[in-house]
Amino acid sequence: MKSNKPATSAQDRMTQGSAWMSIASLLSRILGLLYIIPWMSWMGTPAEANEAHALYNIGYNYYSLFLAVAVAGVPSAIAKQMAYYNGRNDYKTSYRLFKTAIVVMLITGIIAALLLWFLAPVFASGTPARNLADAVAVIRSLVPALAIIPLLSISRGFFQGFQDMKPSAISQITEQIARVIYMLAAVYMIRVMSGGAMVSAVTQSTFAAFIGAVVALITLAFYAWRNRSDYYHPNQASLTSTDQVSSLHLIKEIVIVSIPFIITNSAIEFSKIIDTNTFMPIMTRVSNLSPATLIDQYSAYSANANKLIQVIISLAVAISVTSIPVISNSYAKEKLAPSKGSDEPLKETKQLIFHNMQLFSLIMLPASLGMAVVAEPIYNLVFAYDPLATSYLQISSFMAIILGLFSVLVATLQAMNRNIQAVLGLVVGLILKLLLQYPLLALFGTPGAMYATSIAFLAISIYYLYDMKKLLGIKMSQLVAKTWSIVWVSILMTLVAWLTFKALHFFTGPTNLLGSLLQILVVALVGGWVFLVGTLHYRKLDLLIGNKADQLRKLLVIEGVSDETR
Repeated sequence: MKSNKPATSAQDRMTQGSAWMSIASLLSRILGLLYIIPWMSWMGTPAEANEAHALYNIGYNYYSLFLAVAVAGVPSAIAKQMAYYNGRNDYKTSYRLFKTAIVVMLITGIIAALLLWFLAPVFASGTPARNLADAVAVIRSLVPALAIIPLLSISRGFFQGFQDMKPSAISQITEQIARVIYMLAAVYMIRVMSGGAMVSAVTQSTFAAFIGAVVALITLAFYAWRNRSDYYHPNQASLTSTDQVSSLHLIKEIVIVSIPFIITNSAIEFSKIIDTNTFMPIMTRVSNLSPATLIDQYSAYSANANKLIQVIISLAVAISVTSIPVISNSYAKEKLAPSKGSDEPLKETKQLIFHNMQLFSLIMLPASLGMAVVAEPIYNLVFAYDPLATSYLQISSFMAIILGLFSVLVATLQAMNRNIQAVLGLVVGLILKLLLQYPLLALFGTPGAMYATSIAFLAISIYYLYDMKKLLGIKMSQLVAKTWSIVWVSILMTLVAWLTFKALHFFTGPTNLLGSLLQILVVALVGGWVFLVGTLHYRKLDLLIGNKADQLRKLLVIEGVSDETR
């Protein structure tokens, strides 16, 4: 029993951290979806709104890529290294690492911002924008945000290094609230009150990222000051002599640890950039569609559908961000001091990985499959009725499962210092995406881009699972045994939800906005009930809510069975 305690404690930290980050991601993404309803309406006609959204997405694709390259890996890397030093009670080096990282991130942010400014015309020339100058203006409006967000990211990494996800989660919410308020106020004043140009409204919408970042930094600073005793340990800091660790060594450590995270965290953005730069050239060659139609289709899958599935993918990212310091800590301890009397090496690490994969399945499967079922009313409610775009959202919902799986697996590998394998798998996957792009677009049209992405990231995920099997001796049968009940319940939920949707659809029709809202609510309630009962029966909901699951089983008179008893 004693040997299992650390694993349970680590699992609790992982679950609590995942819960905080998942809630924050979900609320932030929901805000990001709700704002689009008035935003699209105030932009003008449906055609103007679609063009504005495509322009917005063009700017964000390059901004996201630069942001990923500049900072995406650093918070995870800093969290991982700070957790390592804190675990040794070497708080002095931990603080010095953070202070050094701040300087590095400020310099990186300024360099990245300058590069984005000067390269904006080059990037804009390859996009499906109608006007080159408009695309340049939108891309450049994101420069202030790119300069300051590295500092925000490293600040979040500090809290994560103490395995405290709450400040990061709260700052995500305040960041999104501030961004949305500024964005909607600007668009309303420019388009509705003064009848200003569409591009002006879009540039202010993208500039809102800077406003959100400033508010998030203020939130983190307030939290750090109010709870400073939780993060500063003067007595412990003096216990370990760290004079041998120079600032130059710390900078080198940050760079070496961060580079693999930067590359892998940019994976999905690289995939989007491939779509941005190849979609129009390939489709104009293999189809007879007009440029205006192609822009509409690009906006529907790359901007609109992508915005919706990001709600789901963000949940997987929340799990992966939380798991890195926890798995890294467990793996390092077991490598240095293997459990005595245990014939199973890295037992706690394996338990954490199984726990992580179950959390992923428990959150991602019902969310993705549920969105696929109600794709039509969701798209109708947020954007407008569009059967073709609805089909894109359904495909994207299934793709979200694969992208989420990639996010969790790559974080798990890197937590165990398998950086070369993580980067190698990614490079091969992106090459596969490039090779598949032309033939799949030629065969299937616009959905071909989504198929290419799905196949590429599925191949990467299979390779990552194979590498974990070699490293830890994990049997795939064990993983299947731990997750099969969640998969089965998710499939049953999807079937019941689909039948419910079809019944409602018969009465409400596809174009009624109130009917769309009713469909979403009823299907969510019915599907959610099926999933609740199923996961209580198989004791999988216990992973999220602990002992409260027993109370629910007693209340609902549900008999629980576990994987271990089957």
